[in-house]
Amino acid sequence: MEETRDNIPRLHQILPHMREQLIGLAEGATFEQVRQRYSATVEKLELQGVGRRTASRVGDKDAYWAPTAAVLAEAMRLGFVERQQVPSARRYIEAHRDRKYTLTSLGREVADLAQNDIAVFCDRLAAALYVAHPYFRALIGKLLDAPIACPEVSESDVGRVRREGQGTQYWIDYVTDKLRPQAKPGLYVDAGAIKETLVSIVRGRFGAGPEAKPTLKALTQAINDAFAVAAFASHGLPMGATDIDILKSWGSQLRVLDQSRYVPGFEGFNLIWMAADIQEGGRVSIRRRDLQRYEIEIAKGIIEAYQEQANAADTSLSTPYLPIFKVRAEVAYRCRVTRALVDLVIQRLSNDDIGEIPFRVLLHLGTTRQPVSEPLYRRGGNRRYEMTIQPKATKGATT
Repeated sequence: MEETRDNIPRLHQILPHMREQLIGLAEGATFEQVRQRYSATVEKLELQGVGRRTASRVGDKDAYWAPTAAVLAEAMRLGFVERQQVPSARRYIEAHRDRKYTLTSLGREVADLAQNDIAVFCDRLAAALYVAHPYFRALIGKLLDAPIACPEVSESDVGRVRREGQGTQYWIDYVTDKLRPQAKPGLYVDAGAIKETLVSIVRGRFGAGPEAKPTLKALTQAINDAFAVAAFASHGLPMGATDIDILKSWGSQLRVLDQSRYVPGFEGFNLIWMAADIQEGGRVSIRRRDLQRYEIEIAKGIIEAYQEQANAADTSLSTPYLPIFKVRAEVAYRCRVTRALVDLVIQRLSNDDIGEIPFRVLLHLGTTRQPVSEPLYRRGGNRRYEMTIQPKATKGATT
């Protein structure tokens, strides 16, 4: 892929902020009103447990001015807001505080969707990002061809390697061996480029001197970021770690891609796959794979994955208690849908709402330790960690 510069806004939570701002701009709003709305959205996301509020270093009067300007600039780039200046530095805030911003005709159409049809709004926002951002478009294009497997290591792995006195060359050899079987035809894994990436990221974060010894957690994150950069490069996607992180966040929020570290056959990798369909020609259309079209395929996949994992388990039980997150990850990858959609089908199977499937899923609290990276399954607000299945003809108590 020819490398194209892409001004990706540093907005991990692009969906909720763009939605709230478009709704707020329906009648027009000043920069100050937009900034206050951004702050309120941050607080709401923190209360929902999907974001965090950081202490402002500039005081409440100017808090969040930079991401507010970034949201407005991105909305203009997507064609949702009429072109206007936004403050490029804090010293210009007062000159812009009362400046009014208004929606375009497209923006009014999308704002109405943001308020009344969140699913279609997500698809429209995903399509707009696809058109506006070459890196996002390139990532989607590669995922339509094949998933991307990014090697990852744990803090215990990094600690062991450190205790053994191993260093940079060990990790270069490790990730090279991991990536070579995954490399796309026509591309190759360049050990020299991997070394340059790893050294650049680690030194950029911690410095080159021995006095700046990073914690295991921070070093592990840096190594995994370097591995992700190398994995994307092996697919012809030359991107930095921050851009990769943001693009994955966008895709996950918009339900057009998903990822998991627990797909069978990809141990030691964070696997990223496409979970939407795209049509080009005329206006680009991105449509998430939804319950209406994929329910039966997913339901069958849940039964098959459970049975395969049960057969592989070291147990004499015919229907052992299996971790929901492991079954879910396998099904989501196989069906190329999101884990959230698989959760919905699991719930419908547990409620006996899918007549075509001759099995019922039983959900249990269990003792499984939930990985931080995997979303927690909740049923009616209650957590569930494990599952079994049984034929519908068999009567049994649910938990």
